[in-house]
Formats: sequence, structure tokens, C-alpha cells
Amino acid sequence: MYLTKLKRMVFIPLAQLIFIKLVFFCSLQGDYPSKPITVIVPFAAGGGSDVFVRIFQNAIRKNNLCPQPIVIKNIAGAGGTIGSRSAKNATPDGHTILCLHDGIYTAQHYGNADWGPNNFEPIAATGRSGVVVAVEEDSPYTSLNELMEEAKDRPYQLVYGTNLGAPNHYSALFLQNGKSGAKFRFTQTGGGAKRLAQLKGGHIDLTGFSVAEYQQFKDAGIKALASLGEERESSFPNLTTALEQDVRATHDLMQFWWAPQNTPPERIAYLQNLLAEAMATREIKESFQNLHMDPVLQVGQDLLKTIADRSQKLQGITIDKPTALPPLESIILGITVICFVFVLRESKSA
Repeated sequence: MYLTKLKRMVFIPLAQLIFIKLVFFCSLQGDYPSKPITVIVPFAAGGGSDVFVRIFQNAIRKNNLCPQPIVIKNIAGAGGTIGSRSAKNATPDGHTILCLHDGIYTAQHYGNADWGPNNFEPIAATGRSGVVVAVEEDSPYTSLNELMEEAKDRPYQLVYGTNLGAPNHYSALFLQNGKSGAKFRFTQTGGGAKRLAQLKGGHIDLTGFSVAEYQQFKDAGIKALASLGEERESSFPNLTTALEQDVRATHDLMQFWWAPQNTPPERIAYLQNLLAEAMATREIKESFQNLHMDPVLQVGQDLLKTIADRSQKLQGITIDKPTALPPLESIILGITVICFVFVLRESKSA
């Protein structure tokens, strides 16, 4: 198992790197890049996605891997869709790219965006993070299977705190699908720190954290019931997976880099080479270890397969959304009519 994982994480990326370099040096680059390369991060500065990109920015700068600086542009809002739309509409010349995890799939599937992976040129996937399902330390549940049986026996009673429409929401949906008949009641809680506060305050019964978040929060009075990887997380080898507990659920978080559609292939190859060289630096290796991320590097056919598989996996998810409110104009009109009728009746009775 470990030999297979080593092959997937080391030897295959090495072969891909050699191929990228061949394409890179054989292609006509011209004067690219002729100006700073802007990486759009569709979330606020200081968050996990922002930190992730800054790790690459630092490694590229320190090791002089690019003749032009890497500039980070934070365009936050609407669950990452404002930033991804800005990247989608950018000039396809390789000077503006996007770093966005599985949120590029989930926003489209949830209905928060009418664009997705097919509206971009995929550059690379760099780094995988696992998911840990956790409860408050005094929770009566001692295993994930026990909790899932409860969710089956009492549907919609257990409250799962998440960020609706985001990848952690889909972790919960995959988990729910992993036990036939199980149903959670989902509530909006926001990011990792907010989910921790809600869990500690007794407002939710369970939630999901990235492995890095769980490492940060594990001594704050919570306990892990399972991880959602196909194999145990190397950071927590004693934590069993959902699969080992007879819950057929897997999910993880992959970081992807995207370029606007019609970006020239030779510039995509340059960016792939740049990211691959950054992945080989000491700075990236140490940072990934500190973030409890697997140093995955995917390009080419492996990348396309991952994108297709992750998109296909979402098709098995059905979302129970609350009934939409009528349009605001209809609400105002209705209130106006009611007030008019009331005033008319009062005037007649007077």
C-alpha cells in the first residue's frame, strides 16, 4: 500500500516533470512572461487558500524560478465565485491565472455559479488535503458508524455545521450518502474556526475539518470519529477511515490551478513547469509537511482524469435546498395589497 502511494506521489510526478520540461523547452515562449503573473485567490487574505498560494509565491521568488514576480490578487466574496468569474473573464495570455480547490466544482453543482472546470484551461493540481469528521469531546458517539446509525434512525435530527455550497458541505453530503437512509440537518457556520466555536457551544452535533484544521483544533475539546480518505491519514495513522467503519464515503480536497479558456498551450506548459519546479523546492516540501498536505502533482492526462472523476462524483449527490422565497417585488406587492385592503375596510367601518 505504501509502495503504491510512494509511486503515485514521487515517481509519476517525476516522469510528468520530465515531460513538461521537454514540452517547455521545445515550445516557442517569445517574451512570456513579459509582466508579473497575477494569481487570483477568490478568498480573503490570511485564509487557507491565500496561505497556500503565498507558499508558492515565496518559493518561486526565493529560488529565482520566474523572471517576473508572482502577484497575488485577493477577490473574495460569494463563496469564491466573484474571484473565479474575474479569472474566467481575464485576458487568456497566461498573465492572469486562478488557484481554486474543489470549490470550482461545488459552486457550479450547488447553483452558485453557472461556470465550472469546463470554462477554464486546467494547469495543474498541487497538493491534497484530507478531511476529518469530528464531534465535541463529550459527545455520546464513540465511532462514526454509531453516529451514522443514529442519523439513519432519526433523520434530520443531527445538525452538521458546514459552509453551504463549499467543499466541506460536499464532504458532509458524501458522508450522508455513505450510509443508506442517513440524513443530516445542515446549517451554515462558515470557516473552520467558526465551526469549532459552534461545535464547542453545542449548536451543532458534528462537522468536518481539513487535516491541518484538526491538527490545530484537536486539543480544544473535540474528538475525531474518522477520516474520509481511501487510506488512513499519515498524520493520524491511528484514526480509522469511514470505509473501515462500514460507511461508504470518501472525500478530500485538491488544490487546482486554472487559466482562462484559450490560453496558449505553450504558456500552460510554462506554468506547469514553474509549479513543478516550485514543488521540488525545500520551501514547498517543508510547508506541505507543516500543513499536513500530500505533495501531489498532476498535469496532463492524470489531471484531466482527476477533473473528470471529481465532476462525475458530484452527479450522485442530491441536495435538499430550502424552498425559495418569492421575489422581493412580489413580497412588497403583497404587503401593499394587504395594507390597502386593511385601510379600505377601516375607512368603511368608520
